[in-house]
Amino acid sequence: MKIIAIIIALLFNSLLILAQKELPAYGKIDKADLLLKECETDKDAEAYKLLSFGDVRYFVVGNDFNIETERRERIKILKDKGIGLANIKIRFYSLSGYENIKNIAATTYNIDDAGNIITTKLEKSAIYIKKITNRISEVVFTMPDVKVGSVIEYKFTDIKKSIADLDDWYFQDDIPTRISMYRIMVPSIFKFVNQLLAYQNVEQNQSTVRESALVSSSHISYNSVLKSYIIRDVPALRDEPYMSAAKDYLQRVVFQLSQIDYGNGNIRDVRTTWAKLSKELLEDEDFGLQLRKNLPHTKGLDDTLKNVSDDYNKMLLIHDYVRQNMNWNGSETIYSIQGIKTAWDKKSGSNSELNLILINLLKEAGLKAFPLLVSTKDNGRVNTFYPFLQQFNNTMACVFVDDKRYILNAADKYNPSHLVPYDVVNTDAFIVDDLYGGWIALKNEKDVWKNVVSIFASISPDAVMKGKATVYNFNYSKNPKVKTYKENKTGFKDYFTKAYTGLKVENLEVSDENVDTLPLKQNLDFSLPLNSSGEYKYFTINLFQGLETNPFIADERMTNVEFNYRQSYTVVGKIFIPENYDFEELPKNIKMIMPDSSIIL
Repeated sequence: MKIIAIIIALLFNSLLILAQKELPAYGKIDKADLLLKECETDKDAEAYKLLSFGDVRYFVVGNDFNIETERRERIKILKDKGIGLANIKIRFYSLSGYENIKNIAATTYNIDDAGNIITTKLEKSAIYIKKITNRISEVVFTMPDVKVGSVIEYKFTDIKKSIADLDDWYFQDDIPTRISMYRIMVPSIFKFVNQLLAYQNVEQNQSTVRESALVSSSHISYNSVLKSYIIRDVPALRDEPYMSAAKDYLQRVVFQLSQIDYGNGNIRDVRTTWAKLSKELLEDEDFGLQLRKNLPHTKGLDDTLKNVSDDYNKMLLIHDYVRQNMNWNGSETIYSIQGIKTAWDKKSGSNSELNLILINLLKEAGLKAFPLLVSTKDNGRVNTFYPFLQQFNNTMACVFVDDKRYILNAADKYNPSHLVPYDVVNTDAFIVDDLYGGWIALKNEKDVWKNVVSIFASISPDAVMKGKATVYNFNYSKNPKVKTYKENKTGFKDYFTKAYTGLKVENLEVSDENVDTLPLKQNLDFSLPLNSSGEYKYFTINLFQGLETNPFIADERMTNVEFNYRQSYTVVGKIFIPENYDFEELPKNIKMIMPDSSIIL
């Protein structure tokens, strides 16, 4: 390996001369881009990414390989909403100097009334590093003198002490992109498998250069492979109703190191496995070793558990105790940041710390509880083929009681023990344990989003509907509503009135918000003026369901519709109309059903 490393160091100076014919040089701005008023392919775009460029190469420091990635972004600001793109945040894995961001340069271009290009460079003093966790840091800076019409451009170098950790390259973003180019040069001793996920035309080029070098009086021949990928006129991928994480749909290219070929017939398979990663995690000070910590006992919890003999109720009590007495500090990671003892003392911690505390207490009570690596819906789906911990963003708890499995998240105060947390339902998760470890699917077909509305009202001669309603929210429908109610009781009426003009709610009573086994019950008095057209009056019985507006109004859609769980909506009741009115036509009894029975009305 040492001889090969020296060869690569000699070769890279000659091989990596980047002829950027496709891209303008950094600092060279076209006046036409400064005069641009809108993106031709997307008139509503708040900004337009003029170019996105990534260039990867390997180089040697001592006897070790490093991966160096040059990144450059150039963005045109088109609307006020796009000005926020001037706030740049670059996250990196900073533990033990594993990753470093350097050579940062940034420039803002404007054009004055006389047509002159005004260039404003970012001062080095405006760049600072923010520590997010003990593993993750963030380079932060704000582009200077940015306004509608500006073009911002920045570049940096990302260096990793790794031969395998190649970041996925995303050609697509939530704003349109004129050109996205990714170039990677890999020494032939490294064998990568790659996956190109794109529906647009991808311009691909590959070349191989045969070189030789004199090492210890011997000439050794060596190949370097240069690959490039270009996509032009990439559309924006924006938030759409009922979609999963955007990155599940973004056009991208993914690399994974599979083997190292030393050129003498000696090939080493370097792909890790989930079993190896699980073993490493269990011995990690910030993960598995936290489960061996002895937490100080609390008399209240101990006394309560003395009166409980069955495991299910023990689980309920411990889960409820942790989620009600501990607070999530907003930090999301699979590791413990400060240690669970410190979090226990502070009554506050990251999502993983709260759940590692929960697992610790469950184990102490004699239950089978294990850490569960998950990727929440907003983080994207996990590819089970690639054993990369970076795919996960959360650690939850998996508990086995009798023949049933429960998924618990102590960081969520509102999700009961019997429901798979809504932000991971229908995803794949990984149990970290020597005996019970492995992949599981987080599904529960029995649990649904269920709303039931009961209405008893009458319509007055002056065309106002007045009456009483009772709203029941079950299971997944209950959780977000309880959260809204507890965090803003004074504004909870808005939950009912915001969808209808003139709707008034009085005498609102809420009950069973703290009982996991019962639906949330809301009793209320309401009044709603009817719409009129000539001698006709119109009213709706679609009240208090959350279905007042149709979210699917776009002409085109780029992502799948994902409801996450089955949903059930029911309205029952009576509405009396004035004596001097009659129905123009009574609605007929009909049933509408999808061919696969997925929707029934």
